[in-house]
Amino acid sequence: KCLDCHNENLSFTGLAKHKQLECECSSKKHFTCKYCEKEYISLGALKMHIRTHTLPCVCKLCGKAFSRPWLLQGHIRTHTGEKPFSCLHCHRAFADRSNLRAHLQTHSEMKKYQCACCLKTFSRISLLAKHQETGCLLS
Repeated sequence: KCLDCHNENLSFTGLAKHKQLECECSSKKHFTCKYCEKEYISLGALKMHIRTHTLPCVCKLCGKAFSRPWLLQGHIRTHTGEKPFSCLHCHRAFADRSNLRAHLQTHSEMKKYQCACCLKTFSRISLLAKHQETGCLLS
């Protein structure tokens, strides 16, 4: 139960969220971004946001800048050709974990995208779009 407004919450995390974001009675400190005027309740959240403006992680090879070290690390793979994420089914390799996750859907039995012309099914909408762009045999 919130001691300020007496709102009852089901969990400790719900109460914490309420006090931080919703409760009108509690005195909130707002931290404002000097670049775009966005407001944050925690200083940590503001500092993370500011990195999107300052882009402190810079590629030594081409000068491209990123807000997070992991984004820079992924970018560097475009220079090195490193592909550390490989598919357990077909061993195809990817530079980015999210691309591997998208690829894994091609091995899934569940194909939820269907061509309206030939009724062929696809695991990803991008594969259906490619099928349609290259010309479905029945269209």
